[in-house]
Amino acid sequence: MADNRSFESTLHDIVYSIDTGTGLKIIRVGLYILLLLVIVMVFTATQFRGLKSAEAMDLCQLGRNISFDNGLITKNVRPLSMHVMEGRTPDENPQIGLHPDLYNAPAYPALLSLGFGFFELIGVDPFEVPEGSHAALLPAEQWVVLPVNHLFAILTGMLVFLLGKRLFSREIGFLGMTIYYLSNLVWIDSISGLNISMAVFFSVLSFHQMIVSMLNKRDGDGKLLWILPFLISIISAVIAFYTRFITAAIVPGICLFAWLMAGRFRGGTRFVFIFAVLYFLLITPWFVRNYRISGNPVGMAMYSMLNESPRFPDNSVERDYHPEISGGQIVDSMKKKWVLNYSGEYAGVISGMGGGILMSLFLVTFFYHFVRPQVNYLRWGLGVSLLLMVIIAGFFSESSIRMLHLFWPFAILYGLAFFYILIDRLDLGVRLYNLALKCLIVFLAFIPFGLTLMPPHEVHPYPPYNTYIISRVAGMLNEREVLCTDMPWATAWYGDRVSVLLPQDLDQFYEINDYKQYISGMYFTTITKNKPFVKELLDGPEKSWLPVMSGRTPPDFPLKQGVSLHRQDQIFLSDRDRWSTRAAEAAE
Repeated sequence: MADNRSFESTLHDIVYSIDTGTGLKIIRVGLYILLLLVIVMVFTATQFRGLKSAEAMDLCQLGRNISFDNGLITKNVRPLSMHVMEGRTPDENPQIGLHPDLYNAPAYPALLSLGFGFFELIGVDPFEVPEGSHAALLPAEQWVVLPVNHLFAILTGMLVFLLGKRLFSREIGFLGMTIYYLSNLVWIDSISGLNISMAVFFSVLSFHQMIVSMLNKRDGDGKLLWILPFLISIISAVIAFYTRFITAAIVPGICLFAWLMAGRFRGGTRFVFIFAVLYFLLITPWFVRNYRISGNPVGMAMYSMLNESPRFPDNSVERDYHPEISGGQIVDSMKKKWVLNYSGEYAGVISGMGGGILMSLFLVTFFYHFVRPQVNYLRWGLGVSLLLMVIIAGFFSESSIRMLHLFWPFAILYGLAFFYILIDRLDLGVRLYNLALKCLIVFLAFIPFGLTLMPPHEVHPYPPYNTYIISRVAGMLNEREVLCTDMPWATAWYGDRVSVLLPQDLDQFYEINDYKQYISGMYFTTITKNKPFVKELLDGPEKSWLPVMSGRTPPDFPLKQGVSLHRQDQIFLSDRDRWSTRAAEAAE
């Protein structure tokens, strides 16, 4: 009988736990995780058809080079960087075969290299393109690039919960995390293959750890409980910098928060000094490396600002083997580019986050005084960093402007907190009404995400990217040969071949081919062939390439053999017939 009572008691405890105790919490957490995984899988299945960004492919090919112990060496070679390298070597060697990368931050490619290396370790080739599949996805993208970015997106959502719980309430933290996971921009960044998700995570982590540090110090906790988070905040900010350089904009905001929380002139200055000194000491090796290689501490960042400007459309500045750029041209181009960026396509980049509802409420909170001082101090720190990033991002590419998504987690929490204040002011009295309003704010934030999931779904990124064709074209050259193309980032990633960006004109090609590096093949895609015929191909900057693309190569042109690819919207030229056997499938 004793055993029966014991069994009945144990069974009763289990039922009670499932009904109201720990078991119920486990079930709820499990269901929440399951729902999150469903969201990730559905979004990925409907929206991801391969990488579409040149920058993403460039980062991935750097990761592969690192995994093969080649270091931060790029196979995406630009004539501009060749010109820079020639000026740094006694024999004017552009170092095309082992070309150092001077454009990208190293942390994200290094992390991808670990994933690539794992598959190589277990004997699986993540870069093998499935045979006969013209719409193939590279396994490395599916099993390394996507999981890494999804992981950072999920971890950032957890930080949203911890921040909301620490600053406001557990309910706001949970609701904020849910809205973050239902945000369209979060998963678009995650499937892009860019380093945005990783940079956002470490930036938010840096803010979070500084908040924990300052609050623990204020509450009189032991030194370890505030010194350790303080150091983690610095390290996280450094990792964020090595992921995307523009995240340096968060440092003034973090320092301002620490300065206000630690007592301003009563000790706060020393925390700002320590943070700034350690931060700059840890990022200095990168500037030293760039200066040693290129003579410029920031590498090619200044030239990157000229891309897609009115004077230098698209990537024309990178294609110029002999650039003649004055300081006045740089300043004028930067000013015009900044204005055009924010007056055109990106006019609503801030207000459009999450449908604009929570972002609008977040901006309104700058005119409201919260009871908790840490909430006000953090808001001013975020405001400084946001303003600084808006100013800097306008000079760079679209992906840099998307780094403003870094502030979306904080916008959610502050927007929800202010929304809760408005609900309390209404004093509706009926709990059901309050619940309905909270569900409404979640639904409004969910609308962009829901519309994205609806048909029509994403299609494969052709033109110009077709994994199968690119890999077959690159396969016509051996590893020691060099390809010249208008999309070297794609042939470097999908084809694993050293690829020189198409020079500005035919004369520069001759100079490179005759005196610097023999070019074994030339690959034209719709990037060039789809340009306006009269404005650019006939009488514009591409006029020297029009005869080559049309099959009317000049008498002294070294690549006289050619084959059309994919319904003749691409063409591959070489010094001899390389495709009779290996390229028959690609030429269909």
